[in-house]
Amino acid sequence: MSKSTFKINFLIRKGGSSYKGENPIYVRLTINTERIEFNSKLTIKTENWSSEAGCATGSSAKKINAHLDLIRIKLYESMKELSERGLTVSAENIRNHYLGVLKETSYSILTLYKEHNEKLFALVNKGYAFSTLEKHLTTYKHLQSFISQQYAKDDLPIEAIDIKFLSDFEFYLRTSKNIGNNTTVKYLKNTGKILREAYNAGYIKRNPFALLRLRTEEIDRPFLEMHEIQKISKKRFDVKRLEQIRDIFLFCCFTGLAFIDAKHLSEDCIITAPNGQLWIKKQREKTKKWSHIPILPEAKYILDKYEQHPIRKEGYLLPFPTNQKMNAYLKEIAEICKIKKNLTTHCARHTFATTITLANKVSMESVSKMLGHSSIVMTKTYARILDSTIEKEMSQLKFEISDK
Repeated sequence: MSKSTFKINFLIRKGGSSYKGENPIYVRLTINTERIEFNSKLTIKTENWSSEAGCATGSSAKKINAHLDLIRIKLYESMKELSERGLTVSAENIRNHYLGVLKETSYSILTLYKEHNEKLFALVNKGYAFSTLEKHLTTYKHLQSFISQQYAKDDLPIEAIDIKFLSDFEFYLRTSKNIGNNTTVKYLKNTGKILREAYNAGYIKRNPFALLRLRTEEIDRPFLEMHEIQKISKKRFDVKRLEQIRDIFLFCCFTGLAFIDAKHLSEDCIITAPNGQLWIKKQREKTKKWSHIPILPEAKYILDKYEQHPIRKEGYLLPFPTNQKMNAYLKEIAEICKIKKNLTTHCARHTFATTITLANKVSMESVSKMLGHSSIVMTKTYARILDSTIEKEMSQLKFEISDK
């Protein structure tokens, strides 16, 4: 609301004379066609008031007019604060804010984020994966830490979040927390979701996240080639823990299952086709898309190896630790096997897409179906063309050319 539409006038009510023979001075606020009046708690005699100028005259004019000027200033400040906080700028709200009786609900960024996470927790396995909740919980912790460090406060009003706040938060994640570009972008997008919900609910008039420009970097995700898979497979480990991690990692390499899907794999997910072929048919916990995967002999061997493991009594087929522990143990295995690649459960999924399937002429459509992707575009980020595949195809081309 521009100031030109906002008018403040002072007038007296002659019908409300006090015992001193003075009349109350009223404040009239006008915004466009909306008008509201309230008592200023000041009084004055009729002969000491100028209706045309809307101010006091006479001996006591200086004191009264100074008080009226102060009221005017405070009303403009009330209007400005309402606008900055994204609240409705109306004559009634300006009056109520000035009088300290404005009824409003206070919303803050961390309070709204906490409410979001509580709702998300209730929706885990009901359309959302637990991993999604974990990412938002981590974002919340970073946001809480940033506000404490940057503003020395426990929380901030949602309307105080602007583009500068988001830019400073981005800088904090990249420097103080030493977080990479793509993960920083994810945390900012998570924060942006809360701001978008606040905007849609009418808590803020503008969504500052819409002004932020973010760019993810293309990452060359590691995968294992067949000679590296064989090196890990043939390695003998003296530590039982590492042997177990090696086995379940290879199982992921030969099935393409994501960590959480492989960890929660149960007997119900193993289907025997009429021709005797064993299949894994499981709904992905992250996307709810179905993965249909024929079980290769290498994967079947690992399932059989752990047939008597105590984990079977819990309903699961393989003894997975937490994702963090597994990735830590895989680093040990990579060092022991002298493999200079970052071994993770996600690396196993990329290995299945590239080395196990695509390099052996399995179609991209089939790979997409097995991975449980909603589109081949997503599958292309997992599966890469190997040099060996190019060499084979070029050798065939060389043969066809020389045969002509």
